[in-house]
Amino acid sequence: MTFTSDFDHVSPVSSLQAASRFDPYFDVYGLSLKQQAGLEERTVTLIARSPASPPAQALAMNLGRFQPLSIEVRVIFAQIAPPAAFNFVFQSLGAACRQAPEAIVRWAKNRALLDAHERLTLGRSLCWTGDSMRRSEDSRSAIDRVDDGTPAIIAEANASFEALWGASKPLPKTLFTRGGPLNVRPDPAEQPLEKSLASEPKIVRIDDYLRARRH
Repeated sequence: MTFTSDFDHVSPVSSLQAASRFDPYFDVYGLSLKQQAGLEERTVTLIARSPASPPAQALAMNLGRFQPLSIEVRVIFAQIAPPAAFNFVFQSLGAACRQAPEAIVRWAKNRALLDAHERLTLGRSLCWTGDSMRRSEDSRSAIDRVDDGTPAIIAEANASFEALWGASKPLPKTLFTRGGPLNVRPDPAEQPLEKSLASEPKIVRIDDYLRARRH
C-alpha cells in the first residue's frame, strides 16, 4: 500500500517533532521483526541530506528500541555536518550495530548525487521517500511517500541504495581521532550546502571541508 503524508501545508516544527513523525514507522517495523527475523527484514538503509535531517535523527533515536546487534544498518549522507547531529547518529549506530559506524556510513560528496531523494527503508516492511537532497530544508515539498510492504517498491529502493552506495565515498580518515571524539567541529565560516555546489572538493580533510563546504 502506498500513501502520502503532509499533503496540506504544515507549519514549521522543531527538529524533535519532525523526527517523531517517523516513530509509527518504527512501530510497524518492530512488529514485523517479531514475525520475520531474516537478514532482509533486519536490514535498514537510509539516504539523508545530513545527520540533522528528520529521518536520520529518527533512526538514531529509535535504534535503542531494538536489541543490540539485531539489525544491520547502512547510511549515506550528502553532508557530514552539523557536528552534534553527526556524533549523535554515530553513537547510536555504534551501540546498535555489529559493524563499526565508519564502515556503514558513506558520504555522497559528489554534487551530481544530490538529485537522489532522502529515503528510509525498514526491512521489507516499509519504505519512506522524501524530497531531493539538493533542496534546502526551507524550500522542500511537504509531500512525501510511504510504501507499506510493497515488494516492487522495496526492490527498487534497495537497488537504488546499492547504486548510490557504490558511487559514494568512505568517510575521511581525518574524521576519527584515536581514543577521542569524532573530529567534526563547527566553523562559523561554513556555508549552507545549497550555496556551495559550484565545484568539487580539492581536499578531503574535515576541517577544510567544514570551512569551505565544497561538494
